[in-house]
Amino acid sequence: MKKLIFIFVLALLAGNLSATTSETLIGTWKYTVVSAPVEYSKGEIVFRNKEGKMAGEVKFTDGTKVELKNIEFKDNLLKFGVYIESDYIQVSIKVEGKKMSGTVQTPEGPTPLEALKQ
Repeated sequence: MKKLIFIFVLALLAGNLSATTSETLIGTWKYTVVSAPVEYSKGEIVFRNKEGKMAGEVKFTDGTKVELKNIEFKDNLLKFGVYIESDYIQVSIKVEGKKMSGTVQTPEGPTPLEALKQ
């Protein structure tokens, strides 16, 4: 019986941890992509919960906003895409607390991305 209760408690904790992890994305993250063109090199990635699903946008420093597409988050790995000047740009990021680091796949090739939660 103790074993059954222990397994049940572990299952509950595991469910809560994964929900908490995805909830930590919600909010504003300031990002930098050093080798990107100036207009895209800095800005904010904003995540929100929309009707039970993760949604968001990238806000560039000139005020332009683009919607995040195909958002996936599992095991601290975040993937999404954005359309910029008719190119689909894929992003793959590892999330560690209030820090993100990963790669942006551009037409010119991969480039590193760093972000901090505000």
